[in-house]
Amino acid sequence: MTELFSTDAERTAETARLNDLARKAPRTVNASWLAMGGVAALLAGSAAEEDRGQVMALALARYASFDGGDDPYGERDFGVLELWGERLFWKIDYYRPDRDEHSPVKWSTELTRRVVTIMLASEY
Repeated sequence: MTELFSTDAERTAETARLNDLARKAPRTVNASWLAMGGVAALLAGSAAEEDRGQVMALALARYASFDGGDDPYGERDFGVLELWGERLFWKIDYYRPDRDEHSPVKWSTELTRRVVTIMLASEY
């Protein structure tokens, strides 16, 4: 799988594409989401008229505010959201599918499991 892309630019573009899918359609790219304690409390404490999980998922899927400060490598693997009066960070980490160690092949869905972690800025 590593030889599919001959340049760093091609690998970066594929990593960014897969990271976008991890936010928009996680199951399609072997991704899962993890809400840290503060975000889990925000989600659990929501009023019945608002599905905060759905609001957060939509905000992550629509996120497009990437810049050189938050995304210096162009992989679209970190961002900042403002929801419910809170500043939330999200980031994507890359693991081997069957182990909790980092994957060196971020541009492969077969060799990498993506974990999208969402946390309060204060939890970072």
